[in-house]
Amino acid sequence: MMNDDMKQFEDRLSRQPLREIPAAWRGEILATARDTQPVCLPSSVTRSGWLSALNHQLSTFFWPHPTAWAGLAAVWIFIFAVNFSLRDPSPRLAEKSSPPSPEVIVELRKQQLMLAELIGPRETRDADRPRNFTPRPRGERAEILVG
Repeated sequence: MMNDDMKQFEDRLSRQPLREIPAAWRGEILATARDTQPVCLPSSVTRSGWLSALNHQLSTFFWPHPTAWAGLAAVWIFIFAVNFSLRDPSPRLAEKSSPPSPEVIVELRKQQLMLAELIGPRETRDADRPRNFTPRPRGERAEILVG
C-alpha cells in the first residue's frame, strides 16, 4: 500500500510543469555562492610536496592552542636573551696566559717541599687504616652466629 502511494505521488510530481526561478532570486543566490567560496589566487611561489606536507602537519599540531605556543616561544626567547646578556665579555685568563717559565716551576716545587716540612708527616687514624679482611667459609660464620 505504501508503494502505491509513492508511485502516485511520483506520477503527479512528474506531470507538474517546472517553473522558472525569479531573476532576482537567481542573482541573489549566485552572489551569495560567490561570496562564500574561498578565493584561489594563482601563487607565484610553488611549494614542493614535502614542504607543504610539513606545513600542514605543523599547522595541525600548533592549531589547538596557538596562544600557548606563542607564549612558550616568547619565554624561550626571553631565556636566550637573558643568557646572552649575562655572559662575561672579558677574555678568559687561561686563554691569554703563556706557559709558566722554568724558574716559576722550580719555585713552586720549593714551596711545596717547604709546606710538607712544616706540616710534618701525616698520621693515619684507625678509621683511615685499611683493615685486613680474610674471607672465611660460610659454615664458620653460621657457627659464630649460632654458638
